[in-house]
Amino acid sequence: MSATDGLSIHEVDRLVARYVWLERRRFEVLGSWVASVPELEVAALLATQSHHHAWHASLWERHLPRRSGYEASEGPPVSGALSVFLDAVAGPSGPTATVARLSGAFLVLGPQAVASYAAQLARATTVSDGAFARTCRLVLADQRADGLEGAQALQSLLTTEERTRQASRHQAELERQLLEAGGITG
Repeated sequence: MSATDGLSIHEVDRLVARYVWLERRRFEVLGSWVASVPELEVAALLATQSHHHAWHASLWERHLPRRSGYEASEGPPVSGALSVFLDAVAGPSGPTATVARLSGAFLVLGPQAVASYAAQLARATTVSDGAFARTCRLVLADQRADGLEGAQALQSLLTTEERTRQASRHQAELERQLLEAGGITG
């Protein structure tokens, strides 16, 4: 079985384009939070991890052959519902938004991305998908480590019942939206 089994060239290109778009969007979202997060340790974590996502986008972009005609200028290769979901992940603002932000980034979006990449890696073969599998392994290793750090940062902020409820409510709402979007790969 291959990571591309059953998919046309266009479908493979669209999947990879979604990964590029997703990682670029994650870079933008985490990076945009850095200046407004009052917790310095969290701001440093977000700054570091946002750059990881930029690098991951560049890794995925190398798998976008132009043979099928897909061009980045065609706009985001995702559904409107997925774009709305990412806007909701990015959305919380204000000095008390850190808990909701981390909940969305590290309890919903991060695990979904890891699951998608892991599923593609499980389907990959070393013969036909060697480069694709290597990218999956690199991205997965980074994102699993980043996810653990993010979850630990969130856990350190869950010091009151209200903060815990806030994280749970935001997580539940984002999971509902992600379900409506058909997951991160649409």
